[in-house]
Amino acid sequence: MTGALSQEELEQYRSQGYLLRNSVFAPEEVDSLVAAAEALYRVDSPARTVERDGVTVRAVHACHTSSDVFAAVIKDPRMLLPAHQIVGTDSVYIHQSKINAKRALEGDVWQWHQDFTYWHWEDGMRAPNAVNLAILLDAATEFNGPLLLVPGSHRQGLMDPARRDSGAGPESWKNHLAADLEYTVQVKDLAELSEESGIFSATAPAGSVLLFDPQIVHGSGVNMSPIDRRMAIFSYNEVANLPVPPGDGRPKFLSSREAAPLELAAWTG
Repeated sequence: MTGALSQEELEQYRSQGYLLRNSVFAPEEVDSLVAAAEALYRVDSPARTVERDGVTVRAVHACHTSSDVFAAVIKDPRMLLPAHQIVGTDSVYIHQSKINAKRALEGDVWQWHQDFTYWHWEDGMRAPNAVNLAILLDAATEFNGPLLLVPGSHRQGLMDPARRDSGAGPESWKNHLAADLEYTVQVKDLAELSEESGIFSATAPAGSVLLFDPQIVHGSGVNMSPIDRRMAIFSYNEVANLPVPPGDGRPKFLSSREAAPLELAAWTG
């Protein structure tokens, strides 16, 4: 696979707001990514989030800046070429990266939300001219909390969210990463959208890549299986769309200030 999307794939992405490509990365490549993810999970830093139990790793952010493996995979044609096509320019960088752990029997929910709500309101990103590319590090099944998306919901634009209103403060950004998210999609909006378009469950083999729009409504349930559902997500943004944060902005591991265009470089795993 060269990485470039076909016209049919591009049309599906534009229409549905997502595209699932099965088995993009080989098993040995996935093994390298998993090993790098597990190494980052063991590092105690502000970029690492834990579940409600205070112990189980929930996610690690900015993995592309703290791991040579993830720094390389974001430039691979299988990732970067689709990002170029969707954003519409070869001048893109990583706005945010993270590895969601979704640990076996412990991984908690990610409530229904739109990523662009956070990027626009909290980071100062002007337009949703960006794309998420997620690498499945484990097989996603109906039992281990797969990502759920509402097809076509990105066409609604930025919706008025329900807000938990946990207050401001120097660490208020932590409410953007917890199981009780700061901004979520209102129940009435979710009901209307899902009644019209249904809900897509992104189940696929390890090594698959899910592309999804920053305005698509998505979330995931708890992991009820004895198998992890790890996923590395890279948010590519147009360099010309670099956010201008209000005030000091969120930490750099949530909203990168480095906007040098990424250059293609094949990754061998």
